[in-house]
Amino acid sequence: MTNKNNEEKGKVLQFPGLKERLLEKGVQALENGEIQESADLLTQAYEMDPENPDINTALVLALYENKQYDEAKVICKEMLLEGIGEYFEVVDMYLMILIQLHQHQDVVDTIHALFDEKEVPFEKEEHFKKLLHFSEKVLDGKEPVSRMDEESEVPETSILKDKSLEEQTLIAAQLVHQNIRPYLQELLSCLREGNTHPFLQSMILNVLREHGYDKEISIIKLNTEVKVTPSELQDVFETETFKNLAEELEELLSQRNPTLYQHALELVKRHCFLLYPLEMQEEPGNIAMVYASAAAKMFADSILLEELNVEMEHCGECENLMEQLNALEEISSPTI
Repeated sequence: MTNKNNEEKGKVLQFPGLKERLLEKGVQALENGEIQESADLLTQAYEMDPENPDINTALVLALYENKQYDEAKVICKEMLLEGIGEYFEVVDMYLMILIQLHQHQDVVDTIHALFDEKEVPFEKEEHFKKLLHFSEKVLDGKEPVSRMDEESEVPETSILKDKSLEEQTLIAAQLVHQNIRPYLQELLSCLREGNTHPFLQSMILNVLREHGYDKEISIIKLNTEVKVTPSELQDVFETETFKNLAEELEELLSQRNPTLYQHALELVKRHCFLLYPLEMQEEPGNIAMVYASAAAKMFADSILLEELNVEMEHCGECENLMEQLNALEEISSPTI
């Protein structure tokens, strides 16, 4: 009886949802660049559920960013042994940790084992070969062995080259929760190159914003060049421009034709995302009228279309806005 009472006294009462809340706050802190706080919160969550793949992955990333490489390696190795998380995502994190710890022989042995067992997916082959080549050069004395704190020392690799827009979009979406350092130069190049699809550019910019990238960068999009600092940008759907436009559209259409309103709002969202970080500069009310008119035309609502055409007769910038809308509509978005 005494032992049972002592065991019950030793138990820690967990509040419902605490683990999930710690994970959520830890990931948010990581995205905001509050690395130490993130590591502390996620460590608490890990202690509550050490086999949760989301907690494990987030904690490894936080420890990596906090330069706690030894601790990150222990957890990463345990994930591999226990089959926790997506295998090759964990392998990728493990290899980058080994590189930071200068354990290049382990990098070489691990990658050789993967290739010998023919387990490497096609899309990962180039990445792993570059990591292998880098570590082999270090072991041969052809690369500096100083700790890789500088971005220039991280072996760069391509992750988007020769992929379809759909594949690139899926990869960019996954990068929000991955270490982007090996791919950073390629991502920045995509933003600087005017021939990159604007949807992909917006995805990449969002990845940099989520990772708190705080250096000014140049973006060439839709024949316009702009310089921005990703960490200072708002989410595209949190900007005043989008909010004002959405409010005007709701006021204009929600009572007249609720279904048409939803279609017009989706059109606005898609075009605002294509433009990001650029924005429409015209009056929100006039923009809303043009998008309402376009939606009415798409769905053959002739009565509403006629009403809107009468209203737009007094709008000096509506004709130019309609040209912008049509130009954006010609840009195909990826089908995922």
